[in-house]
Amino acid sequence: PLAQAVVDLIGNQKSQYRPLYMDDMPLWDKTQTVARTIYGAEDITADKKVRKQFADFEEAGYGHYPICMAKTQYSFSTDPLLLGAPTGHDVQIREIRLATGAEFLVVICGSIMTMPGLPRVPAAEAINVTSAGRITGLF
Repeated sequence: PLAQAVVDLIGNQKSQYRPLYMDDMPLWDKTQTVARTIYGAEDITADKKVRKQFADFEEAGYGHYPICMAKTQYSFSTDPLLLGAPTGHDVQIREIRLATGAEFLVVICGSIMTMPGLPRVPAAEAINVTSAGRITGLF
């Protein structure tokens, strides 16, 4: 009943969704668009090494991938001390990481630390429960 009411309510309305950027937009421009539109930034900045990463990923055929921005959760800027939603700041790009399987690029901003991934053989694979109900492989 509730789900049907929602479908009835929105079913005849035309979607207003528009993507923030097109897939064929250059990676630098995608990043700049997100920084300006979502985070209220004036611009993005990056050193030569990072700019080369952008170019290398484009040249390798990953330019159509979407981007995911990794930055401090405390501010729309990359400065964790500049709390809230400031505008007119520059977003500092530190590096870009390719997530090939997921088909996106992670743009690392400021001094954010990212979570480590799993090792080739996660420790959880050694954990088991014997027929007697004893847990093994924890230590």
